[in-house]
Amino acid sequence: MIFERVDDRGVSTVVGFVLTLGITSLLVIGLLVGTSGFVDGQRQGTIRDEMEVLGQQIAADIAAADRLVRAGGDTVTIERPLPNDVTGLSYRITIDGGQPVNIILATSNPDISVEVTVRTVTDVPGTTTLNGGDVEVVYDESDDELVVRNG
Repeated sequence: MIFERVDDRGVSTVVGFVLTLGITSLLVIGLLVGTSGFVDGQRQGTIRDEMEVLGQQIAADIAAADRLVRAGGDTVTIERPLPNDVTGLSYRITIDGGQPVNIILATSNPDISVEVTVRTVTDVPGTTTLNGGDVEVVYDESDDELVVRNG
């Protein structure tokens, strides 16, 4: 009786390598998918924080112009250099006059908006929408109002 010996030792090495490669690929893909949501959340938080700071700066300029007008200033202009974008995204600034004055900064993709309010004695007219970038607060003596516009 002759037994034929089957040699399958090389197969186990190849199968082990393929399994190791497959498991490693799954782990790397899972890690990348899991951290992409974290990175997006951090980016949105950064955008929100930066727009909050810009809104506070505009509110401070409106309040300062209001104080200067009430102190008797006839020609008041406050210029604020602001960035054209936040974290690489363009943004809009909407000024809603009235009491209080609402300053809304918003991006479109992702859709994030921040609102800052400021109270003034001097009127700020209607609703004005500006592009991101330099902003001026100017006192219009003929209408006795503060005008916010791109600088």
